[in-house]
Amino acid sequence: MTAGKRLAVTAACMLLLVACANDATTSDNDETAGALPSEAVEIMESAPYTTARWPYLVVDPETDEVIYSSEADKRMLLASQTKHFVVGTVYEDLGVDRTITTPVYATVAPSGGTLAGDLVLVGSGDLALGGRGAAEGEFNFATDGIDHVYADALPGAVLAPGDPLAGLNDLARQVASAGVDRIDGDVVVDTRLWDTYSTVEGLVPSIFVNDNLVDIQASPGSPGTSATIEMLPGNGLFALDSQVTTGDADSDSTLTVEADAVDSNLIRVRGSVPAGKTSLTVFRITDAESWARQLFVEALQRNGVAVSSTSRVNNVASLPASDSYQDALRIASLESAPLRQSGSMILATSYNTGANTFLCLLAVESGSSNCKDGLPTVRALADEAGVPAADLVIMDGQGGDPSSATPQAIVTWLKWVSDQSWADTFWAGQPILGERGSLVGVGVDSAAKGAVVGKTGTSADVEPVSGRLVVNLQALSGYLDVGDGRRLLFVVGVMGAVFPDLPRGVFQVGGDVGMVAAALQQAQLNSP
Repeated sequence: MTAGKRLAVTAACMLLLVACANDATTSDNDETAGALPSEAVEIMESAPYTTARWPYLVVDPETDEVIYSSEADKRMLLASQTKHFVVGTVYEDLGVDRTITTPVYATVAPSGGTLAGDLVLVGSGDLALGGRGAAEGEFNFATDGIDHVYADALPGAVLAPGDPLAGLNDLARQVASAGVDRIDGDVVVDTRLWDTYSTVEGLVPSIFVNDNLVDIQASPGSPGTSATIEMLPGNGLFALDSQVTTGDADSDSTLTVEADAVDSNLIRVRGSVPAGKTSLTVFRITDAESWARQLFVEALQRNGVAVSSTSRVNNVASLPASDSYQDALRIASLESAPLRQSGSMILATSYNTGANTFLCLLAVESGSSNCKDGLPTVRALADEAGVPAADLVIMDGQGGDPSSATPQAIVTWLKWVSDQSWADTFWAGQPILGERGSLVGVGVDSAAKGAVVGKTGTSADVEPVSGRLVVNLQALSGYLDVGDGRRLLFVVGVMGAVFPDLPRGVFQVGGDVGMVAAALQQAQLNSP
């Protein structure tokens, strides 16, 4: 999917399987399992799904008893369920307590407060760079709305918590404390740790400031008047050209942003926003090096370090050889939160760029600067977990199509994960029905609230002519807490549903799949 328009999907269940209300709902190739609860059947047979398919599998991992099953041995799209495998592999290979150090080097020793050479900020793959509460060892994400990383795709997004410039300010203070009050060379950002990875979600460099997003926040006036537009974080790299009006309170936000065709540093903001409510969208950075450089220069200046260079472009030609940095000239560094923290956000919010960054970290660990070289590590661990190669296809970190797996493969992986030393961290990071992450708004009044824990996945496209949402896959996989300390592993998904438009469709299909899982949990609650 393209940035801001692609959605991740998790797949499906054959409607034929639920056609007979009280019979085992299996196809010719499915193993016989119990009849689905009527609450699940009602959803599966409702109007949006009359031509859709519903694969599913529910297993007791203690006994390997198959409780519900349909098409469990047939591959379906994985979408963001892929993050089960990628995050789990990072936890196994790099460790949940691993941190990332982002250093700053001088190319020559400062003298008399002046650095005659360059100051180099070396990108190391830290997704927050001091933001999101990293100073407290955390990686916080929005819990009172959709995190801003999806603000250009879904309504209701809010700013990420914490100061996105906190890390750069910390580094700048360290530079000043090292006795540097003037830089006569340049300030440069080095992102050569890996080759910037191009994905369907956008570019994945080794440097991130504010998730490499410019937040565009619109505060409405009275209907018919202009809205007030704010760029966050404020910076000297971009300027705004805003023509945004205020609509009625019940209208939808139509904010759009794009770079000017002539001046790429001019962001054009157009559209309208509803009265009485702040609206948020984002502009995605395509030159992360220049973005980080500009914000670092401004942080240095705020902390009393003068910078002679007036450039707004990162001069990669001036970078020293990547193996030439000297420990004696490292004058600042920033430690990330443990990977357990960023992994938790990736799982909870389905953060695609974060998952792709994790893939890049695996590649670097293997000695490669090509992010796709992280895939063999994921594949090898899946083999170790007993997942057959034919049952699992992974294309990237986030789960871009045609990443796919059988429900049985997913359950096999989840069962293996549950026996690992980092299992509690893995499960604690997952969305929770009615309480956390991408399931926070699903089943809030359900008896199953808090008892369905699992990763969502979405793959969908918008039909160009009609604007309808075509769901390739919406799925959910994880565990059902059925009481007495028992957890049932499950996968449930739907493929082929069509909805009138994107906003209504993406929320309805996610809710329906979540409530099918809730029905399965309730049917097995306290069962022997």
